[in-house]
Amino acid sequence: MTSHHQNSSYAPSRAHSLVKAGLVAALYIVLTLLVAPVAFGPVQFRISEGLNYLGLYNKRYIYAVTIGVFIVNYFQFGPIDMVVGSAATFVFLWIGRWAGEATVRILQKTGRLKANPMIIKYIIMGISFVIQMLPIAGMLLFVGAEAAFWPVYISLAISEAIAMLVTAFVMYPLSKRVDFEA
Repeated sequence: MTSHHQNSSYAPSRAHSLVKAGLVAALYIVLTLLVAPVAFGPVQFRISEGLNYLGLYNKRYIYAVTIGVFIVNYFQFGPIDMVVGSAATFVFLWIGRWAGEATVRILQKTGRLKANPMIIKYIIMGISFVIQMLPIAGMLLFVGAEAAFWPVYISLAISEAIAMLVTAFVMYPLSKRVDFEA
C-alpha cells in the first residue's frame, strides 16, 4: 500500500509534465501552420518561435519545442528538414539556456547586472536563434534554394530576429501571469 501511494504521488506530476510538453509541441505546430505561407523557405516568419523562450523556464520545453519543429518541418522539405531543423533547434535551445544562465552569473559576480536577469536571458536566447539560422540556411541551399548562402542566411536571420523580438513582448509579460517553471 505504501509503495502504491508513493508511485501515485509521483505519477501525476510526471503525467502533468508530459501533458504540458505535449501541449507546447502541439501549440508550436498549430502556430506554425497558422502562418504557413510565410513559415517555410528562405524568408520565414514563425510566431511559434516565441515558444523557444519557454526553454529558459523549464527543460521539458526544450524537448517539446524540438518535437513540434520535427513534426511541422515534415510539411516543407520532409525528412532532411525534420532532422536538421529539429537538431538545430534542440542544440540552440540548450546553447541559449546555458549561455543566458552563464551570462547572468558572470554579470552578477562582477556586479554589472543592471537589468532583470530574465531580460538578459531573453536577449541571449534571441541571439542564439539568429545564429541558429546558419545551419538552416545551409540546409535550404542543400535542398535546392536558388540563392547564395549569405543572402539566404541574412534573410532568415532578419526574419528570426523579428519573430523573436515580437514574441518576446508576448512571452515575457505572459510569464508574469503563467508559471512556466512549474
